Amino acid sequence: MTSRFGALFWRQIVRPSWRRPALTLLNVFSIALGVAVFLAIQAANRNALQSFRSAAELTTGKADLEIRGNIPEEIFPKVQTVPGVLSATPIVEGLVVVPDLPGEYLRILGVDPFTGRDLFAFDLQGANREPLDFGKWLADPEAIALQQDQLAVLAPAIRDGKLPVLAGSARRKLQPAFLFTTGHNLAGADPRVAAMDIGWAQELLGKSGHLSSIQILLESPKDEAPVTAALKALVPADVIVAPPVTRTREVESLLGSFQLNLTAMSLVSLFVGMLLIYNSVSASVVRRRPEIAILRACGATRAEVRLLFLGEAAYEALLGSALGIVLGPVLASLVASPIEQSVSSLYEVVRLGTNSLAPSQVVLGFAVGIGASLVAAWRPASEAATCDPAKVLHPGAAVEQLAPRRPWHLVAAAVILLVAFLSGALSLALGSRWLPFVSAGAVLTGFALVVPWLAAGVAATFRGRGVYLRLASDHLVRTMHRNAVTIASLASAVALTISVSVMIHSFRASVAKWISHTLQADLYISPAANDVGGFESYLPANALAWARSQPETVEISAFREMTVRWQGHQIGLTVLDGKGRGDLEFLPGSWPDAKEKFLTGQAVAVSESLYTRYRISTGDTITLPTPSGDQQFTVCGVFRDFTNERGVIMMQSSLFQKYWHDARWHSMGIRVKENRDAVAQRFRATFGDEGQFVVYNNQSLRQRVFEIFDQTFAVTSVLRGIAVIVAIIGVLFSLSVLVMEREREVGVLRAIGASRPQVLGIFLGEAGLIGIAATISGIISGMALAMVLTWVVNKAFFGWSIELTYPLGPIITTPLWLIPAALIAALFPAWRAANIRPAIAVRFE
Repeated sequence: MTSRFGALFWRQIVRPSWRRPALTLLNVFSIALGVAVFLAIQAANRNALQSFRSAAELTTGKADLEIRGNIPEEIFPKVQTVPGVLSATPIVEGLVVVPDLPGEYLRILGVDPFTGRDLFAFDLQGANREPLDFGKWLADPEAIALQQDQLAVLAPAIRDGKLPVLAGSARRKLQPAFLFTTGHNLAGADPRVAAMDIGWAQELLGKSGHLSSIQILLESPKDEAPVTAALKALVPADVIVAPPVTRTREVESLLGSFQLNLTAMSLVSLFVGMLLIYNSVSASVVRRRPEIAILRACGATRAEVRLLFLGEAAYEALLGSALGIVLGPVLASLVASPIEQSVSSLYEVVRLGTNSLAPSQVVLGFAVGIGASLVAAWRPASEAATCDPAKVLHPGAAVEQLAPRRPWHLVAAAVILLVAFLSGALSLALGSRWLPFVSAGAVLTGFALVVPWLAAGVAATFRGRGVYLRLASDHLVRTMHRNAVTIASLASAVALTISVSVMIHSFRASVAKWISHTLQADLYISPAANDVGGFESYLPANALAWARSQPETVEISAFREMTVRWQGHQIGLTVLDGKGRGDLEFLPGSWPDAKEKFLTGQAVAVSESLYTRYRISTGDTITLPTPSGDQQFTVCGVFRDFTNERGVIMMQSSLFQKYWHDARWHSMGIRVKENRDAVAQRFRATFGDEGQFVVYNNQSLRQRVFEIFDQTFAVTSVLRGIAVIVAIIGVLFSLSVLVMEREREVGVLRAIGASRPQVLGIFLGEAGLIGIAATISGIISGMALAMVLTWVVNKAFFGWSIELTYPLGPIITTPLWLIPAALIAALFPAWRAANIRPAIAVRFE
């Protein structure tokens, strides 16, 4: 290194970038887009977690311990007398829906401001921020405290000072009479959280005599263990006693799989962007090759030349990362809605807040952008450092100086694809959540190494089809060191598009087959609130008896879903009365008489995801906490299920009633002989005064299932589109580099009589061949990657077996959009090539 390196960097890198702003800005934009996609997903993931944490902290406040579950309210006075308990407050939680504003809801907290004043993380004030009027708070059954922001949202639905809501299946009216304010540390909390007096909340939510939780402040942290033991002796076995942070960690664990998948998809866009950075730095190397040769001839060291171009990559990456950090929140707002829908459908109802970046994410954005750029720029920077000045300064020798294909790449590709297969197999055997991504990355890398031979085959196929294609084919092969990277980046984007499309199609087909077994009733009825808030509202007590009394009824079934704790994990418990889920599809390995054992209440069945995640075998016993104490249940078989990736235990009503003694149902299905619509109308007429209900026929419920399915995968469409856009920009980069490399050659062609349209045709022909090679490579690698996503990733993360099916549409239509896109991307560099001035191009000094 010389003392003049700084001046050299300024003159060779920084100042020339200002003279060619178009390529510099394009490079900066490609880095910015990759960083923005990555940060957008990180911001959305952070906001989802923050939504859960804030909601939990609003409830738990300053509590050291939390009792959570269906708690008889007579336990609360006993909790207050436990030694070591400084103070305690009861809470009732539930959702009410705002029917006049579809999708809007309120998360009601029923609280006691007297016992909770030392524990709450929020304040209750009058409508004008005056002190709370305790008389009105206690006396008015409709009075609620709303957050200021949510009050503005709900204003269109408020009539005469009252807000109509659905509480369970019942219509009620609430009066916004107080303000609910949070501390600065909870500024990002869900604005839909509201509060009211605990007694009126119990009546509103149908939880009279029961509490949702009891928050406890200890006299000393050292009292946690003895107080926990004493509290567990007081509460039923199915009630949880633990620090509040435990629940937050469980939620974060549940979200981990979903967020890791999104992060992996965002990194695919960054990977494609790295290939563009490679081409961009290559463009800089080609553009300055004579200068590099002169510098080397004058004594510049290889290290200095390498650092020049690594410095250029870092310089542009710094600008690109800064732009990506600015664009990240904007892009996060685009993916926020589909992520919010996916999380709410799969886990719990959330509302993503402000799409801002945390300081740590800003630092991560710079680290990812600059780090990825330096990795991508290493090879072209080393190519510049090792160039032979004598060859570079010899006219026409620049393009042929690199060997286009190396046989050992084929061997390496075979080894890497074998690694992909072994990683997938080990992932299924060990249950690893990282090996699936190793397998997916190995598939893309292995096929990328085969690209030069594939491109050479495409060139040989089209070489004899006219002079334009012959010249284009020759150019494609001669500059394989550039084109192979372009084809690989474009093929990677195509592979991502096809593989995700295949996975979603296969998943959808498996779900369609599954619901053909499970949805066999003609009518499905549930409280309307369950469509927004999940299974929290129940049917009227006499709804099943009414259904049985109808002359058209052939069979009825009832359905209930709840959460239970098993071995420290929160899993689903589904209760059926009749064939609420149709004919269960028991998988191989289940007992031969599994269906009979299940229907008679002698045993329970577990979902495939639970079996996969925790290795439960047929014949095992599962111990579950019940109001009657811990009870053991025998597993008769494993059934296919796509409702809950956490896992589901299913049991018949007779077995459930034996230990839980709760006859409430979330929904019911009715099979009728005829007059399906008439039965639905009679139900609404009979129970319309008791609340609002959703009545689906079989077809409309199937449609609703697939609406939720499409919402779950909406965010993947956004990420796929971004990856394709970034890859197509790579075609523009690559051909721009080739135009600069071939400037002298094009000048000779123009000098001997080639017209501008002929030069344009040669470069467009080469772009078309790039598109064809990328299409073939992308389709083949995409079909292989689809196997990894469908058989390995889904199994490892969700525990679901999916039948792989290839849809013809996305595969057949790929060349119809990819090749034209490559041609459109090539128009500008081809136009530049056609307008090269021969006299300047062939001049050499």
